[in-house]
This record gives sequence, C-alpha cells and structure tokens, in this order.
Amino acid sequence: MEFFRVGSKRLWGSAPRRSFRPALHVCCQCYRQLGSGSKRFQVGDYVLIKEVNDATHEGFLLRLGGRPTMSTHRGKVSFEDIIGARPRDVISTSTGRRYRLFEPTLAEYVLRSPRVVTPIYPSDANLIVSLLDIHVSPPSGEVLEDEGPLEILEAGTGNGSLTLHLSRAIHAANTVPPPHAVRSNPSTSQNPADSMSTYSSASEKSPDEASSSAQPSAEADAAAEAYTHWKRTRRAVIHTIDVVPKHSRHAEKVVRGFRGGMYLGNVDFHVGDAATWIEAEMQRRASSTAFLSHAFLDMPDARDRLETVSRALRIDGCLAVFNPSVTQIADCVETVRKERLPLLLEQVLELGASGSLRQWDVRAVKPRVAARDTGAKAVAAEGEGGSESGVESAGKGVGEQLGQVEYDAKDEGWKLVCKPKVGDRIVVGGFLGIWKKMADPRSS
Repeated sequence: MEFFRVGSKRLWGSAPRRSFRPALHVCCQCYRQLGSGSKRFQVGDYVLIKEVNDATHEGFLLRLGGRPTMSTHRGKVSFEDIIGARPRDVISTSTGRRYRLFEPTLAEYVLRSPRVVTPIYPSDANLIVSLLDIHVSPPSGEVLEDEGPLEILEAGTGNGSLTLHLSRAIHAANTVPPPHAVRSNPSTSQNPADSMSTYSSASEKSPDEASSSAQPSAEADAAAEAYTHWKRTRRAVIHTIDVVPKHSRHAEKVVRGFRGGMYLGNVDFHVGDAATWIEAEMQRRASSTAFLSHAFLDMPDARDRLETVSRALRIDGCLAVFNPSVTQIADCVETVRKERLPLLLEQVLELGASGSLRQWDVRAVKPRVAARDTGAKAVAAEGEGGSESGVESAGKGVGEQLGQVEYDAKDEGWKLVCKPKVGDRIVVGGFLGIWKKMADPRSS
C-alpha cells in the first residue's frame, strides 16, 4: 500500500498496473496512413469542408484546381493545404478558423452542386430508384442468350441528380472501363439517334488533356477505340434525354465530377425529344421489339409520350411519371384509358419535403346513370378501397378496359377522380405515378 497520484488527487492504495506496449516506430506519413484510408485529395476532386467547432455548419463544396484559394466569411482557404490531405484531416484558414475535410456523399454532392434547374432531391431520387425495383447481376454471372442489356430511359435529364442515382443502381452490372476513359471527352453530338453521343466539357479539361486532345496520337486513338468497344459491351445503360442542350451539358458535368466520374460510363446523354429518340433508336436497331427495361418521364407533356414509350417498354417493365401537379398525373391516366394502352396503374404517390408519402386515388369513373344510358355494365362498389359509391371505375389499366368494363364508342360520361387516400397533410414536392407494362391482348 502506498500513496499515488491520479491527476491532482493523492490517493492511498495499490497503484494501478500499467501495461507497457512496444512503441510502433514509423514515420509521420506512414502513421497517418495506418489511422485512415489511403484516399488523398487531388486536383479536380470535390471536397466538402465543415467548421470543426460548429456541428450545425452544412459545409462548403469546392473543386480543387483553377484557383489557389477560396474566400469564406471565416478567412481564405488555401487549396495547397487540401491537396495531398486525407478525408477528416483538419486545415486552418487565413484567420485561424479550423475546418475538417470530407469526401462528399452522393446526397451532399447533389444538394451542393451548381444547378441550372431544380434537381430531384436525394430522398425522392432514392425512392424512385427503389420503386423501379432494379436488380442487376455482376458481369461474371450467367446471362441468357435472348436477354439484352438492361436499358433505362430518363426523359428530362435536368440537373443530373436522378441520373447519378440510376447509374449507381446499375453500376455493378458493367465491367471496369478502360483506364482514363472516364476523364476523356468524346465528340459532342446532338443527334438523338446516336446512342453513344455524349458531351465534351472543355472547362473540365486540364492543360495536359487540352494539349493532348489538340494533337491526336496513336495511343489516343487506341484508347478511344477501346472505350467505344467497352460501351458496346455494357450490360446496363442509362439513356438520359433533355430537350435543352444546356441542361444536358450541365448534367454531364455533374455526373463527371462525382468521385472522378465513376458512374459516367454507364450513362449516354442525348438532346432531343424522347418519342423521336425512341423511333430513331428502333430504326437504328432495325427492330420494333421493345428494348427498355424501365422508363422515367419528368416532363410537363408526358401524356403525349405514353404511346411511344409503352411500345418500347418490355413486358413487366416499370413506367414512372413525375409531375408537380396531380392533375398532370390524372391526364396520363385519362390518356391510358382513351388510347387503351397496355399499362396498369399501380400507385400514385405524393412526395414531400418531410420525407413522408401519401397515396392518391387517381382513376377514371362513370356515374351509374351515365353507364346505363350508354349501355355500359355497372360494377358495384363493395368494401373500403373499392370504387366510389354509384360509379364505375376504369382507371386500373388495359386489363379492366378490355375485360370487365365495356366502353361506349362515343366515350361519354367519364369523369376523373383525384383525391388523397388516408394520410396527413405534408409539404408537396411532386406526384409520382407508377405503371406496369402488360401484354397487350390486341396484339395476340
């Protein structure tokens, strides 16, 4: 028994046993590598910096290169302090304010990237990808001979937010692209029939890349040929189309900028009308066979593209339509009914900023009086969740349109029902309609 000290206190008893471990003799750089990953920030990377002493600070997203410093209200941040550093390292501004470095997540990157249009926010993009129910097998997996690649159409590229989320979902299906292919810039094309057209980003080129592109070499030609061959052998592709060239070019920059463009190779960017591109693509393939596994339409006139998209959509493929107004979804429901398209409406969801969802009841109905006048068969509504009392429903898809319900030739008396199902009021972010492609009985 003896006296011993613990901090500033003097205690009586047995001194605690100390465990001695041989010191690890490594240099400073190696010691840092043992305690963190091997990732180091380089010129061209995007970095998220947050104040160390402010947990509520959302941070700044900056791209390394082009300028030596960035000015903030807390002083200037020197890029030389960031280049070569690792995620979670701490740097100081010119005024001594400390910032911690982060590699931005996909959600942080999308929310803080420059935008030319309002993006689909990460929570909504994740939901859309989940509802499409995308499943891919690795390149080494067995593929049936009659199976083509998984092809997804995104009509309305916008800011490239959903493009990134879709590309991440199919990324495991493709092999690794040729070296440096992601940072190369294929020739610009605005031909919607060219399935390999992408957009060059001159502002993203380094001086070395600019000089090398000005002087074509055999190595550059070989690399371009290898990249073109790799694109032809992809097992999953995102075709994203926008009518505004500026939007498409900006979205390509956004996709290229995320983590060195790791998801860029899965995407083909096009400019033009979605229906025109589908027709041209079928002509290029010399086949009228459906080739799209899924389709997503984010445009105000989506109802005018439903017939063409439904022809290109494979059976059991998913069609998602995103609009800011529920009446636009109702227009699509009415178009499906009138044109007797082989699409089955599964659900209509209201997306909100609160992250919750609310289902909507959107369907075409006919009052029973009008149904008797036109000779249609009345379908009684029974139980909760069925057709409204005194109406005959026809908003579920071609299965009911060609089976249970007989439509009059003049198409008289039909009304649209648009009402929320059980749920609380939420902040509206948009409406999402989900249809499934069915076998068309008229083609059999």
